[in-house]
Amino acid sequence: MARRRKDAGVRREEILRATAHLIEEHGIALLRVADVAVELDVSPALVVYHFQTKDALIAEALTWAAQQDLDRLALATGGEGSSRDRLFAALAWYAPTGSERGWRLWIENWAAGLREPALRQVGRELDLVWKESLTEIIQAGVAEGDFVTADARGAAWRITALLDGLAVQAIVHRGVVGREQLTAWSMQAVAAELGLDASLLSPGTP
Repeated sequence: MARRRKDAGVRREEILRATAHLIEEHGIALLRVADVAVELDVSPALVVYHFQTKDALIAEALTWAAQQDLDRLALATGGEGSSRDRLFAALAWYAPTGSERGWRLWIENWAAGLREPALRQVGRELDLVWKESLTEIIQAGVAEGDFVTADARGAAWRITALLDGLAVQAIVHRGVVGREQLTAWSMQAVAAELGLDASLLSPGTP
């Protein structure tokens, strides 16, 4: 009886959150529907009822996690500060120099996406939204006279490509490069792209 009461109260979002957590902890390849059920103390049948297949569950969990990340990005960069402050907020959120946040999840997604078109599409959509958000910040900074670049979109793509690569070094090859060095390289690359002194890429710098 206790299991049935628990089952009835579990929502799709709880299942998606648990699935995303397990992917971060153990990877996509090892994930089982039974593991998600154990995590939530529900029956596997309930998980299957909501998502039919494990592949559908994984794809929706990654989509859910992507939306959480995008909402946090919008919150971090949606203030009334200068373009430089908004850029710093975006980099602080995205760059692999603080907590790992969802980087383990997305590295798993990149690897699985080589074989699974549905997972590749999820990762691509998140990546494009992030790049477009950064492009808009850079374009606004150019208009305000804070940044100098003739190719805001290209700058955004080059910056994010570097950050993605540094994330692999920080998360997969843990300990090879220190976080201070990762931060320095990130700031140097951004400064070079946008005609800035790297020391200016910090909040509150006049």
